[in-house]
Amino acid sequence: MEFVVEEGKLVHEECSTLILPALSIGNVGQLAVDLLVSSTAAERVGYLDDLNLLPCVGNDAYGPLPCGDIALPLEVYESSSTATTLAQQRSPVAKGMMIKFAENIAEFAASNGKKDVIVLSSLDFQRLHNLDLSR
Repeated sequence: MEFVVEEGKLVHEECSTLILPALSIGNVGQLAVDLLVSSTAAERVGYLDDLNLLPCVGNDAYGPLPCGDIALPLEVYESSSTATTLAQQRSPVAKGMMIKFAENIAEFAASNGKKDVIVLSSLDFQRLHNLDLSR
């Protein structure tokens, strides 16, 4: 996995927590990262290029106009106000490559001074039907 820093951008060492979504039911993790990027005024500093992600391209989700920057499969944002690095994943991992992708993310986090990694996920409420929720 290669971390490509955008031209003219600086990576802040104080951003020691990495937050990334797990692609799961309802895209809850991705939506949460979108909310964090927007609410903390995080700035895109680059992207991660990994052969294990399916290629995709789209329109910038945060731009004011439909003709904003191009969105890539795995973008990196930083919020200096919250000292966090946010990775927004927009493309699924290729079949059978999840372990290699996870190893690459762990290597990126370690080599870039991330002390904590938070993965945002979701769960299908139907799976909880056997639990006693009345307590």
